[in-house]
Amino acid sequence: MSKSICIVFNKAPYGSQAGRELLDIALMAAAFEMPITAIFIGQGVYQLLNNQQPDILNIKNHSATFKALPLYDIEQILVDQNALHQFNLKQDDLLEIDELQFSSTDDIKTRIANSDFVLTL
Repeated sequence: MSKSICIVFNKAPYGSQAGRELLDIALMAAAFEMPITAIFIGQGVYQLLNNQQPDILNIKNHSATFKALPLYDIEQILVDQNALHQFNLKQDDLLEIDELQFSSTDDIKTRIANSDFVLTL
């Protein structure tokens, strides 16, 4: 039986490479058919904002790659409802990914606690 992995995105998409690097790790781990859960908490919910324009700052836009997560069989994609509320965001502000699940902080904590490995940067 495969070990489960939670990848926790907790940083804004630009200003560091953490989001891009975690996304690369998620896609690479998916190639090994490991059960992966992508979790977006805190400022990490900004990773999923629709209509990002980092090219204005000469930064590569990696946000569209999140739409590919289900294509890599990463179908557990949790977004912290509390973080959305904290940053005054709505579900409509995020990328259109059918597999997004809007979860409570407690549900997310439980998912992380039940994972074999947890990765964050």
